Amino acid sequence: MIQKEKLLLIIKREYFTRLKSKIFIVSTILAPVVMILLLVLPAVIQTMSGDRVRQFHVYDETGAVGQGLVASDSVYYQITEISPDTLRESLMRGEIEGYLVIPHEILDGQGKTLFYHGGTAGMTVTSRIHSDVQRVVRDIRLDRLDTPAEVRQVLADRVQTEHLTISAEGEEAADTGFYMILGFIMGFIIYGAMFGYGAVIMRSVMEEKTSRIVEVIASSVRPFELLMGKVAGVALLGLTQFAIWAVAGAVLMAAAGPVLAYFTASGPETAQAAEAAAEAAAFSIPPISPMIWIGFVLFFLLGFLIYSALYAAVGSAVDQESDSQQLQLPIIMLIIVPIMFLFPVSDDPSSTLAVVLSMIPFFAPILMPVRMAVLQIPFWQLGATIVLMILTFVILIWMSARIYRTGILMYGKKASFRELWRWMRES
Repeated sequence: MIQKEKLLLIIKREYFTRLKSKIFIVSTILAPVVMILLLVLPAVIQTMSGDRVRQFHVYDETGAVGQGLVASDSVYYQITEISPDTLRESLMRGEIEGYLVIPHEILDGQGKTLFYHGGTAGMTVTSRIHSDVQRVVRDIRLDRLDTPAEVRQVLADRVQTEHLTISAEGEEAADTGFYMILGFIMGFIIYGAMFGYGAVIMRSVMEEKTSRIVEVIASSVRPFELLMGKVAGVALLGLTQFAIWAVAGAVLMAAAGPVLAYFTASGPETAQAAEAAAEAAAFSIPPISPMIWIGFVLFFLLGFLIYSALYAAVGSAVDQESDSQQLQLPIIMLIIVPIMFLFPVSDDPSSTLAVVLSMIPFFAPILMPVRMAVLQIPFWQLGATIVLMILTFVILIWMSARIYRTGILMYGKKASFRELWRWMRES
């Protein structure tokens, strides 16, 4: 029979001791700071790089395309009469950044524009040059054919597709791409948590074992209660950290639109910059169902309990972390395997492969929240998965407690898998 008073005492000790630790405080603060940097730095860097005027010489054989490019405000073009050979020499000496050679047959749908640079143009610039040349050539060819304005409008119009999901509550708009990314983020967060907090449990057991504190504790508390208290205390610590991160993330995402709009608007005043600033200001997060958050927390807890039981068994079998590599390998593989299936599962969450993998107790903590983010999971699948995970935890905690009972009193000996099996049977 579990003594609740002693169990609660152990939980409080594990929780508050680690809550006040420098590692917890620093990591809790550092994560939102990193989020801020990831949000602001790309826009700042883009703004800083956008202040530099970049000019590319245009050798135009058509006599028309170059004029259209000069009128473009995305990249700065300069028409030149200098021969391509001379331009090439100037580029080699570093006197110019790059140049374009536009053949006359390009207006007949033949040939191709050549863009020469020293490898410093970058993907954004090369993509913009490609689209500028394509747009200008298209407009000139339409002018030659006296294309009516109505036809031009048809060619310029974009066909929009709205994604809708249908459920028992009705139909609603759904941003599939956003929810897929959300699923990936949740999967990787739980993936990191399994490693991070599992290692915390393992080190805690090893520290108490090597310092002989556990001998005093074990004389008044049963190993099962001690193990459960550790697991529950660190689990609450993880939830506390996630709650702080969730609040910080919500505030940061709410401020993402104005921040991006500010830095985008502070760049060069072009039509593309104005459009980007408008899109940034209109940035908003699609609604996220409460069930997704509930599922995330639930599967994090169940996954944490399963893997913490395994890590505790490893910690009780070794005296130092360097000796635990061999015993950790099966646990690490169980955590890594679902990461390998993240994309197939999120891409087709209702497939047989996705359903089967997400219901395996060791894979469910990572894969089931991913599926929940992009699909409304049938109740029977959720229920069956939760039951299987609870049963798995009960079995593992029973096995780990038996290993723990013997392992915490073993010193100076590196246990093998065979010895762990013997401890589990004999204790």
